[in-house]
Amino acid sequence: MRHFAAVALVLMLFLSITTLSVSASSVTGHGCAPRVPPAVPGNPAAAPAVSGVIVINEVLLTPFSTWNCSESPGTYSLITDTWIELYNTQNKPLNLYASHAVIDSGPGTNFFYLPFGASIAPHGYLVLFPRYDASFLSTQTSTLRLLIGGVVLDQVTVAHLNPDQSYARTADGTASWHVSSMPTIDSSNSTPPATPPAATSPPGGQNGPGGNSGSDGNTGSGHSNRSTSTWNKANNSKALVNGVQPQWSNLQLPAVTPTNASSTAPSAVTPSSSNFADIVRRPALTVLFILLALVILWCWRVFYKKP
Repeated sequence: MRHFAAVALVLMLFLSITTLSVSASSVTGHGCAPRVPPAVPGNPAAAPAVSGVIVINEVLLTPFSTWNCSESPGTYSLITDTWIELYNTQNKPLNLYASHAVIDSGPGTNFFYLPFGASIAPHGYLVLFPRYDASFLSTQTSTLRLLIGGVVLDQVTVAHLNPDQSYARTADGTASWHVSSMPTIDSSNSTPPATPPAATSPPGGQNGPGGNSGSDGNTGSGHSNRSTSTWNKANNSKALVNGVQPQWSNLQLPAVTPTNASSTAPSAVTPSSSNFADIVRRPALTVLFILLALVILWCWRVFYKKP
């Protein structure tokens, strides 16, 4: 009986640890990139010091989840998960390490030297985690530049970002930028949602050309002309009584005044609750590991320790 209880307890702890580990690995809901640049097939030539050949394509400066594939799921920090994505606009692979490419924040700031083997495939991406370099971090600002031999290939000043938002080109390599709540690390940038068309008033407006004519107008006392009558027939058909438009003074105004949408303050962007789940899972995993170790020690003492 004791053997059965011990084996059952060990299995329960093992399954709990496995379940929590799998859950922790799936809470981020987005991709990641390795800290060490992957190898690029072929023999990439050194990237030329020409503006626009390689561009800064997307930047995330306030991480709130795991973006670095080299870390354990659920682990993140401002140092290890801040990233910069470069994009190769050319049809051939390029070696940035061989070109001694660097990133800085402007004249007089410290360099981040691209790591050994940093190459980029044709129309491909290269993700960097520059804050591992304490020297670069000490002078980093919201401005980022990519340089080769003192020539600025690209430069961007990052807009204010909420946690886990990125500043990205609207399409890879294009001139327009936007703040993205769905960063696309190491992949093609997503197009931001289309803005709904603004509401427009009817042609001429209610009181525009062809609008109301007063008692001294050409169409009779207190009545609107044909343009206004037509507009009201389409939009205020309930105002007609027996086919005759009543006096404007007799129309009833709405009891509720419409609220101006622009007066409502936009809701703040809240970080994903998945990261709160990480905070709960990590100590739970620690406790389960300790319990598993104690159970194994107890089993050893009960069943295998010599008298």
